[in-house]
Amino acid sequence: MTLTVFKIDRSLSMKGCPYDNTITEAVFKIKKKEFINQMSFHRLQHLKLELNDNVNCYNKH
Repeated sequence: MTLTVFKIDRSLSMKGCPYDNTITEAVFKIKKKEFINQMSFHRLQHLKLELNDNVNCYNKH
């Protein structure tokens, strides 16, 4: 399993505690608004390259 190889613990909230979903949905909303909706991608490779740059920048700042 990839998570085990990289020593990553899964985030599992308790039943009835949807805070993990809220954070994830907020991040996806930001991605859509600030990244995907403002660019046009002519090839899949272009999308992959830009998304990789965006994620790296987002994680480092």
